[in-house]
Amino acid sequence: MPSALTSLTTIVPVTDGLLALAALIGTWFVLTQHRRPVPARTLAALFGAVGLGFAGHALSPLIGARAVIGVVGFGAVLAWGAVVRLWFHVPPLLAAPPVVETGTDPQLLDVALGACGDGVVIATTDEHDGVQVVYSNAAFERLTGYSCDEAVGLSPSVLADEADGLAAIREAVRSTAPVRVELPGRRKDGTRVWAEWQIVPVSDAEGRHTHSVAVIRETTERRRAEQALRESEGRFRGLFEQAADAILVLDRHGRVVDANHQACHTLGHAREELTALTLADLGMKPAADLGPGETSTSESIYRRRDGAALAVEVRYTVIETGGRRLHLALIRDVTRRRRAEQALREREDMLRTVITHIPCGVFWKNRDLVYLGCNDQVARDHGAIAAEDLVGRNDFDLTNVHSEATFYRDCDQQVMESGQAILNLEEFQTRPDGSRATLLTSKVPLRDTRGQVVGVLGVYQDITDRKRLEEQLRQSQKMEAVGRLAGGVAHDFNNLLTIIRGNAELLRSPAEDAAASALFDDLLLAADRATALVRQLLMFSRRQPVRVEILDLNEVVTTVSGLLRRLLGEHITVETALAPVPVTVRADRSHLEQVILNLAVNARDAMPGGGTLTVGTVALERKLGEPRFARLTVTDTGTGMTDEVKGQIFEPFFTTKGPDKGTGLGLATVFGIVEQAGGRIGVESEPGAGTTFHVELPWWEGNASVLGRTPAPRSLSGRTGRGVSVLLVEDQDAVRQFARLALRTQGHEVHEAENGEAALELANKGTHFDAIVTDVTMPGIDGRELAARMRVLRPNIAVVIMSGYAAESERVEPVANSVFLAKPFPPGDLFEALNKALRLVHCEPKSAVSSSHGPPPPAVIRA
Repeated sequence: MPSALTSLTTIVPVTDGLLALAALIGTWFVLTQHRRPVPARTLAALFGAVGLGFAGHALSPLIGARAVIGVVGFGAVLAWGAVVRLWFHVPPLLAAPPVVETGTDPQLLDVALGACGDGVVIATTDEHDGVQVVYSNAAFERLTGYSCDEAVGLSPSVLADEADGLAAIREAVRSTAPVRVELPGRRKDGTRVWAEWQIVPVSDAEGRHTHSVAVIRETTERRRAEQALRESEGRFRGLFEQAADAILVLDRHGRVVDANHQACHTLGHAREELTALTLADLGMKPAADLGPGETSTSESIYRRRDGAALAVEVRYTVIETGGRRLHLALIRDVTRRRRAEQALREREDMLRTVITHIPCGVFWKNRDLVYLGCNDQVARDHGAIAAEDLVGRNDFDLTNVHSEATFYRDCDQQVMESGQAILNLEEFQTRPDGSRATLLTSKVPLRDTRGQVVGVLGVYQDITDRKRLEEQLRQSQKMEAVGRLAGGVAHDFNNLLTIIRGNAELLRSPAEDAAASALFDDLLLAADRATALVRQLLMFSRRQPVRVEILDLNEVVTTVSGLLRRLLGEHITVETALAPVPVTVRADRSHLEQVILNLAVNARDAMPGGGTLTVGTVALERKLGEPRFARLTVTDTGTGMTDEVKGQIFEPFFTTKGPDKGTGLGLATVFGIVEQAGGRIGVESEPGAGTTFHVELPWWEGNASVLGRTPAPRSLSGRTGRGVSVLLVEDQDAVRQFARLALRTQGHEVHEAENGEAALELANKGTHFDAIVTDVTMPGIDGRELAARMRVLRPNIAVVIMSGYAAESERVEPVANSVFLAKPFPPGDLFEALNKALRLVHCEPKSAVSSSHGPPPPAVIRA
């Protein structure tokens, strides 16, 4: 630690100084007592101690700072022991100043100083000659570059580099007290060097300062080492202080020795406060006994001085410095991490809860299509108790239906190989109890963090009940269409029954054999047509399973076209444009009829003022690389659609109709039927330009099944009688012929018209008639409008209105002083209705037609 390193750098100069001082004092004893013998062992011990210190410094990179301290300290102790021995065994002479004599003593001194590792300089301090070097050893030459001969006569300050250093050396040499200075200097070659000067004054017997002895030790490397040490200490101190974690230095008793800034911030104490506390005082458990290099980690809750609770993670380790074993406690505030981990656990729990309770099956597999996991829904669907029961198994292990497992495998492999998702795929699954479920499945690639596909993730929803509801919806739509058809079908039924019942009664009247035969023919024909209508209605409306068969679109369109005319009303003209060759497909007849009827109803709503509906078929040619298709087209001359509406027409519950006028499911049903049959549907439309739907179904070779057709009824012959003149308006020939025959049997003159326009034309030509008997529902001008116009032209005309709708009298606006005759009716009801209408007109006041109180309600005659 920094404090231990600082103590080492402080001890080294002290031991060096003690050793140098002992060497100087010993040298002084030798110089002042050269006339008397000096113990050789003492002298050897003195210079050996100096050599030992030099050797310690030379080997410092190998043995370390502590060993250097020990070696130099031992040398200092040995040198001072030699000094003490010299002091007691060689008392100083109080005689005259020393005289240098030739002999053994100066040579011995020179050898000793030459062996010294530090530079030694002896300089005179004469007031006249100044400070001059009179002696230097070999170490001085190595230090300064000046040889012994070159140094003699120079000033000791020759090594000084700066004026301040020069003055300091001169002042120290002249000083009468020992001086220690450390100064920078330059060698003879100009290189820079640091040196420590220990200067000791030498006086003669009279006490005059005559010489100075300077021991010069190079400290360049030491200063570099100290600088490096300071820089290293600064770096480590900076790391210590700037560490993101709180760090405490503890002694072996757990007391805080040092703390960094983060520790003060995290724990809420000043550094001085922390160094007075132990780890137990901070509420943390001390670490167990650890050896060097061992660590220990624990977590605890620490409460700061301000009361805030922190979740902390404490990691302990052991370091040794300066002979002391210290503990490091690295404290990390993990409160945010704990919160993040808690939030992650909560999110994982929430995700697990969602996956577990979501009303869908969720599963994921690896590239070998082995289940890695799933939710409880998947486990229940496979008859397992827990989701873990499916892990490690594949689809072939979980089902006995090999075709289903193969289909799952092919889809999974397609997702993994293409990297593209499969969405909203309908699959079938056989459950362990034998039931068969329909699944709406979506599968996406399962990727790792690098984006590599490592499996497949799937989600499915059991739509078995929904498919059942869709089937029920289709059935309900059929029934809705039947309900809308009911009026038209009832009208046709009633027309046919009118013929049957009327002709049956006419047969009871006297008639010729030929006429009776014709009446019987009409009766049989009407019965056949009624049977065909009943069969067609039941086939369309009854609930029956899907029955796929080969069908000719031409035949299906022809069969449904008659139904369309009744469904759409007589203000819409239904045309067919069939291919000249059979257009065969493989589908369910009732589904195809549903498609045509739904498109026709949609077209009817787009033509509120009437128009033309064209249903056509086309045998498309095979395109390269594609299967052959057959096309069914439904075109109307209605209002058309915008692009925005076209983009939504096949969406369930989307409708442009007003409230209570549409469910928005008709075209969605068409889309579903076409998709299920493997076909496609498109639409072309522009606002004001009508709409065309193109339904393309896969072509299928084979002989198409055909429904039987009912032959058209034959016409009846009439005969002339006497009575009033009657204008009979009816668009159905057979009904018109029956009514004509019935009226003529009563002697009435009958004028016939097949529609309202023809009736008005007769009236405008001046044809006389006393009464008008008209049907309500006719193409063009209907019976209600015709009666109103006739009353304008001929106010006293009697009016009888016929209709096959059960509630026509309540549904249509009444015509003043008219009689309503509901179909089917026998001839007697027709006669009664006509007579009643005539009586109403003959008794009617002339102002009745234009009365402001409104017309009286029409009379109603029902069979």
